[in-house]
Amino acid sequence: MYKDDYIFPTIMYSASFWMRDLTDATEIILSIDEIEKFNNNLKSIIPSLYDLANEGDTIASKPLIDLIQSYKLFTKDMFDSNGKLIPTDYFEEIIRNTNLDKINDYTTIEYGISIKKTSVRSFPIESPIFSSLDHSKINNFDRFQETSCSPFEPVLILHKSRDKKWYFVKNYNYFGWVKSNDIALAKNKKQILNYSKSKEFLMVIAKETTLTINEKDSTPITIKCGMGTKLFLLNHNQSNMMDNYVIKYPTSDISGNLIFKNATIDNTEDIINGNLPYTRYNIINQALKFIDTPYDWGDKFSGKDCSSFILTIYKCFGLLLPRNAEQQENSFANKKNSIKFKKNDSLKNRYSLMDKLKPGASLFLEGHVMMYLGKYKNTHYMIHSFSGYSIKNGSNYETRSALQVAISTIDLISTSGTPFIQKFTSAVNYQ
Repeated sequence: MYKDDYIFPTIMYSASFWMRDLTDATEIILSIDEIEKFNNNLKSIIPSLYDLANEGDTIASKPLIDLIQSYKLFTKDMFDSNGKLIPTDYFEEIIRNTNLDKINDYTTIEYGISIKKTSVRSFPIESPIFSSLDHSKINNFDRFQETSCSPFEPVLILHKSRDKKWYFVKNYNYFGWVKSNDIALAKNKKQILNYSKSKEFLMVIAKETTLTINEKDSTPITIKCGMGTKLFLLNHNQSNMMDNYVIKYPTSDISGNLIFKNATIDNTEDIINGNLPYTRYNIINQALKFIDTPYDWGDKFSGKDCSSFILTIYKCFGLLLPRNAEQQENSFANKKNSIKFKKNDSLKNRYSLMDKLKPGASLFLEGHVMMYLGKYKNTHYMIHSFSGYSIKNGSNYETRSALQVAISTIDLISTSGTPFIQKFTSAVNYQ
């Protein structure tokens, strides 16, 4: 429906178009060392970013229980995937499976690595739950879905469910329940950190790619990897073929323990050696790869919600942002590179502030984040993953579904009937 209401010139889907008036489009915004400094600074000011290397080896019962219970069950009517009202005893069984009564005074933390993309849930259950029949019908906005964990990410294992099918984990920017079968158990913390902190790695820069892993004397296996996934690259004298790379990848043995295997993957344009250079051209080019990608609450399937769209792009450069929009808005350490919109700013003043922005800046309003593309024929444009918008119909506004990543003007009318620009709270340049 959105693409019927708004049709943009095809030239707008090219990063070069938005760079046409910039003299610094391909200049490095932050060097590798500066990005590391940026990440370390964020960890010191954003509580939801975790330095797994410096986490303790044990966790006391109270902070662990508080963390698990920070996710609250719903007091309003909720629906299952068939549109049926969920009974109260259903929630009682979910709470029982959190296994809180088995938490000791101190829990020894275990370590692991995700061996595939896996959902991070607020409770140890796979079945979805919806706050409306409309959401149930479209199988989106599952309220137990928090986010996803990409393949090959290190995690701390803090607790296990009663049925042993779920781990309560913490990764670099989130915590929650994941399927235990999707995590390979490591011997110790050093084993996961040695892998994740390798200086020699490949980075997936396609929106999504299927890697074919060719292990000697074994049937090839395929793993779906999204943008920002890192793969351990063996040193050059072990990976000297032009057509493929030799990688070391994590998997699990029959007991679920972490093992590493060497394999080859094809050298394609979907992957590069190391991080993508952090330039404005590359920011926009990565963003435009997601055009028409479905809006997907919590990255449950193959789409993106608004904040995962942003953080995934920046992972390609090595910037590790918080998961949610509000946290991302609070992430800018260098405030001179950001703009605050005042609630009572006039529309004229808001447009004046927009004129100061360069492509790639993140735009925020309450509960939503977008990316600024630039100005064309006196109109400002942005790209974002959004669920809905409004069209004026006489004296009223008609709410319509978008549910995709798309280009829009900043004057697009939101579902509340207010243009997006009038709801902006800030614009952030991550540098």
